Amino acid sequence: MVKAILFDIEGTVAPISFVKEVLFPYSKERMESFIKENKENPKVKEILDEVQKIEGKKLTEDEIIEVLKKWIEEDRKIAPLKDIQGLIWKEGFESGQLKAPLYDDAYEKMKQWKDKYRLYIYSSGSVGAQKLFFSHTNYGNILDWFSGHFDTKIGNKKESQSYEYIAEEIGLKPEEILFLSDNPDEIKAAAKAGLQVTKVSRPQDDPYIEDFPYKQIKSFEELDI
Repeated sequence: MVKAILFDIEGTVAPISFVKEVLFPYSKERMESFIKENKENPKVKEILDEVQKIEGKKLTEDEIIEVLKKWIEEDRKIAPLKDIQGLIWKEGFESGQLKAPLYDDAYEKMKQWKDKYRLYIYSSGSVGAQKLFFSHTNYGNILDWFSGHFDTKIGNKKESQSYEYIAEEIGLKPEEILFLSDNPDEIKAAAKAGLQVTKVSRPQDDPYIEDFPYKQIKSFEELDI
């Protein structure tokens, strides 16, 4: 019996294109000015130090900025990048320049499910970025629909152990959690951990896979729990 639903974001509840075509360019474009304006902020200082640790050498401010921009281009799932992008996006969302576009079917189903199940998010974007996203959607602020958020600090989304940790964290058996994602490797990892799974195969994001061993849907409207 399902007691909780765990959602991916990109390609699942919102278009991949929003992240790739709006959020990433926005953070890249503002990276230099944001760092130069906020370099004395302890949180930003910590992020810049972490970049140098990962690169294994002392870097100038300009070199750190270039590394972060390069990581955006490479779509690196790396904590200091996700953290600083979250801070940049925070400014964008709060100023009204950014608004998160939810799929209509995802919004309607989550609205129905929030009173029946505990809803959680697991995304490669930082928890801070996730909270911003759901606080500033095209449907308004729906952050209070969710019981919790997870990012890659709990583990890689393609490793089954991450889903075991999530189940422990929320206090449910893996089989009591339904995981929805457009990524086939994430679906396989979650299934290996014992979660119930459904792949979201939206034609515009991640098309239907022939002979895929798990259930697939093109829209949340197809999903009965």
